Amino acid sequence: MIQTKLIVNALIFALLFSFAVQVCVFGASNQKFAGVVYGENGSISGAYVSASGDTGSGYAATDNTGHYSITQGLPTGTYTVTAFAVGYLEKNVSNVQVTTGQTTSGIDFNLDLSGGISGTITDASSGSPLADILVSASPTGGGFQFGWSATTDSSGKYLMATNLATGSYNVTVYSPEGHVTTSVIASTTAGVETKNVNLALPKSGIISGKITTPGGTPLNSISVDAVGTASSSFGFATTDAAGQYRITSGLATDNYTIFISGLGSFNETTALVTVGQETSNVDLQLTPLTATPPPPTGSISGKVTDSSNGKAIAGADVTANGDAGFGTATTDSSGNYVISDGLGTGTYTVTASRTGYQDQNVTGVSVTVNTVTSNVNFQLSLLPASQSGTITGTVTGAANPIPEFPYPFIIALSLTLVTAAAISLFRKTKTPNKP
Repeated sequence: MIQTKLIVNALIFALLFSFAVQVCVFGASNQKFAGVVYGENGSISGAYVSASGDTGSGYAATDNTGHYSITQGLPTGTYTVTAFAVGYLEKNVSNVQVTTGQTTSGIDFNLDLSGGISGTITDASSGSPLADILVSASPTGGGFQFGWSATTDSSGKYLMATNLATGSYNVTVYSPEGHVTTSVIASTTAGVETKNVNLALPKSGIISGKITTPGGTPLNSISVDAVGTASSSFGFATTDAAGQYRITSGLATDNYTIFISGLGSFNETTALVTVGQETSNVDLQLTPLTATPPPPTGSISGKVTDSSNGKAIAGADVTANGDAGFGTATTDSSGNYVISDGLGTGTYTVTASRTGYQDQNVTGVSVTVNTVTSNVNFQLSLLPASQSGTITGTVTGAANPIPEFPYPFIIALSLTLVTAAAISLFRKTKTPNKP
């Protein structure tokens, strides 16, 4: 079935999917890459140029003269090179051939201006501004080459002025806390800010109830998802120790199907919800499936970071190998991992690896079943520059008349990469699938 919480935890990955692949883990690099970023009336500083391929990845930010140089991360291979700057549209050059120790030159870009969308998000009942609300823009015609996101300030104001080509966009607030998902259509023109794209958010309806076994035993940590007939109407919650749940966001007036899953089982019911009102006592029973329990296992946990800057490395593979078993895990966005399966009592060698970095091992890690061996941490070093080639080029573009994005670029990019995934996921999974 749908796990709509994935939708909210990730809202716009598909909008910048091609760019996310290249820069979601900054520093996973190991090769030279140089060039210049220019504007019509001068160079563009602070632009990001990245290269990504099967064998490595690298990135750099342009300096105040528009020059960039990536010196690590690109062993011999084929790469896609991307130039990205606040106020402009992303552009790519694919099939760039790189050879270790050599320079690939002439990889040039001319960035087109982005349009801008700005407005204010308020509570529909009181008119009060809503702060820290995530707003996204996606093309009305579908596709995810372009799009961006922003977060409202203390006055409820937002501005999106990056990666918005001339066209029509759905400006949407997805499942805001205590309110209903709301969308409006806005048109953009390159180099022009479309102002007063305001959204007034109605209070969400509420669904509450209790999840138990047929015998009345309350079930903790059960996922509860409510999906309406409208594609944007959805909400979710998790039961507490008393089996109680309460879905308080994202529910417009609509008929909802409430899905529950956990303990290898699944159930559903329906309920009518009205904006601003609570539909209570939507109770469900779940019969846990009986299965042969897995063999007892120990666990290993830790964190993987970049040795040069201490930043978390997401997507790193961590393996534990020993005479008593074998287990694997992948680090999350914070660089954390937990290997929680396949580890009998014994001693293990734990290895962390990530494209563009040198593998690192920790030997003699002691594991005992039903206990956690914690703080098995790694600080990975980038592959040395001697194993990297060089890419050079220039990036040009007209001067941008729209005010800069009001948030630091890395924060804005992180929000976009995290939020974008859900739009794609939600559109692919409007109808829950039963197990």
